[in-house]
Amino acid sequence: MSFSGNPMIRKELRQRMREKRGWILPSLYLVALGAVISLTYQSITLRQSFSFGSAHVQGYQVGVALFLTAAYTQLALLLLLAPIFSAGSLTIEKEQRTMAGLLTSLLSPPKIWWGKFVASLLFVLLLLVAGLPVVSVAFAFGGIGIWDIFITSITTVIILGTISAIGLYWSSAFRRSVLATAVSYVTVIVMAVVPWIIFGMGASSREYDSVASLPFWTRASLYINPVFFLTTAFVPRAQLYPQWFWSLVTFIVVGAVCVLLAIRNIRRSGDIS
Repeated sequence: MSFSGNPMIRKELRQRMREKRGWILPSLYLVALGAVISLTYQSITLRQSFSFGSAHVQGYQVGVALFLTAAYTQLALLLLLAPIFSAGSLTIEKEQRTMAGLLTSLLSPPKIWWGKFVASLLFVLLLLVAGLPVVSVAFAFGGIGIWDIFITSITTVIILGTISAIGLYWSSAFRRSVLATAVSYVTVIVMAVVPWIIFGMGASSREYDSVASLPFWTRASLYINPVFFLTTAFVPRAQLYPQWFWSLVTFIVVGAVCVLLAIRNIRRSGDIS
């Protein structure tokens, strides 16, 4: 299931890049990311100018603040955009009545899924790569290194891959793009909000000095949270285990389950047709 051997990938990418959103969304994404970085820098400088008598903010502190702001903003924007490209990938074939033709072609259901997945994920990764120069502005102030950019990018790619797999599952389960996209957004919201609610309920019962000391179910619920997963990437390299590691395993397992279920639904849609 390579890139060059799957015509679905080339067809999907050409179609996406010819659409207006192929250049509008990257432009809006970069404008939003740049605006947040600029506002963060302005707020830091203004707060420093009005805080008389306090310690001067060091350059590396500004760099770390800009980097963290950019990383979380980038994740939030990409989580909003990822379902748009994945949730409608298979439903559009059903709406245009071309799914039966795909299933009778030389492409097997796994290859159909792979082509849709790669095409939807690559466009989101294009936005991620386009935003790297903006995120790298923090280099000018110090406080971060190549490893920080690398682990943050890898973590974001894993999150987006899982979200794309979830969107493709819902796209295989429904026949309308609007419904599949709506349910995909609900899933993202549940992953982002519900774990923090469980965490708040579990942590409020008694004092806990770290995440590792939390009850198992409270701690396990955080592993599916994209924000928590990204946050665990900001620790020193030697401390990635266990929190970052278990978040990685959780996202991979969820993505793998969605892959298997989506391929099963693609096969069944051929029987229905």
